[in-house]
Amino acid sequence: MKQMRYPIDLPFDPGTDAARAAPQFRARVLRFLGAGVLNTGFGYGVYAATIWMGAAPQIALIAQFGLGVLWNYTTHARLVFGVQGTARLPRYILIYVALYALNAALLTVLLAGGLNPYLAQALALPLIVVASYIGVSAALGVPLRGGLSDD
Repeated sequence: MKQMRYPIDLPFDPGTDAARAAPQFRARVLRFLGAGVLNTGFGYGVYAATIWMGAAPQIALIAQFGLGVLWNYTTHARLVFGVQGTARLPRYILIYVALYALNAALLTVLLAGGLNPYLAQALALPLIVVASYIGVSAALGVPLRGGLSDD
C-alpha cells in the first residue's frame, strides 16, 4: 500500500519547482485575463466606433489592431509579465501581425456565414485570446509556465 506524505493525495509533489511555480502561473494568467478585459474593451471600442463611422469590418479590424498594439504592449509587458522597456516590441508587433491574420481569417469565415460584424468579432475573441497568451508570452521572452527568460 502506498504511503501518503500529505493529508490529501495531490496530483504533484509540492516540493518540486513545477508545484512552486503553479501559484505564480495562475497569478500571471489572472493578470493576463484582467489586462485582456482592458485591452479587449479598448480594441473592441475602436472596432465598434470605426464600424459606426461607416468603415467596412476589415478596415475596422486594421484600426483595432493598429491602435491596440502599443496599448496592449504596455499592459502585457508591464502589468502581466514584468518586462521593462521596448526591446521586445518588434517581436511583439510580429506576433500581433500573426494574430491579426488569424483574426482576419476568422472574421472572414464568420461574416461569410451570415453573421453581423459585431457578433462575428465577438465570437472570434475566445480563440484569439488563447493564441494571444501563447504568442505574447513568446514575444516577451517569458516561458508559458516559468519566469523571465535570460535572453
